[in-house]
Amino acid sequence: MAVADGDITVKQIGHSSRYKIEVLKDGITANLRDVGIGISQVLPVLILAYFAPEGSVIMLEEPEIHLHPLAQSVLAELFAETSKERNIQFIVETHSEHIFRRMQTLIAQQTLVSDVNTEPDVLMYFIERTGSQANLRQLTVDEYGRVKNWPENFFGDSLGESRRQAELMIKRLKEQQ
Repeated sequence: MAVADGDITVKQIGHSSRYKIEVLKDGITANLRDVGIGISQVLPVLILAYFAPEGSVIMLEEPEIHLHPLAQSVLAELFAETSKERNIQFIVETHSEHIFRRMQTLIAQQTLVSDVNTEPDVLMYFIERTGSQANLRQLTVDEYGRVKNWPENFFGDSLGESRRQAELMIKRLKEQQ
């Protein structure tokens, strides 16, 4: 089973009911206990995605915890792939910009379009707090992955931070000339 840039194998220990899980990355095999916590955290998600009965609904809370940003993006691809191949529906609560952005890309690539529907087979929601109430608001995502009704500061101000950093860099470079 491939995970981001490594492979996972499950081997039975002798004839017992015990198994060991190994991760192969860059030609090196390591026991799951000895690798980053992210792989051990995401392993139950992988097992559910590949071994849940076809047509299942899988609900996940922050599956991206402890995962490298690239692995978070690959996780979004896993959701799309197993959803399409195994008719699995994922309901994912996430704070990951990487998962969200990859889903937008998959929508733009038309990866999330079913054989019977030209609209993307994905819905995205945002939970807004108003006083003591939490309200569920559906995000309107077009066929190109663009969100039409972004909540204010949805991902903080990452574009603003990038713009300010670039402006400061240009200013300092001009001063050095």
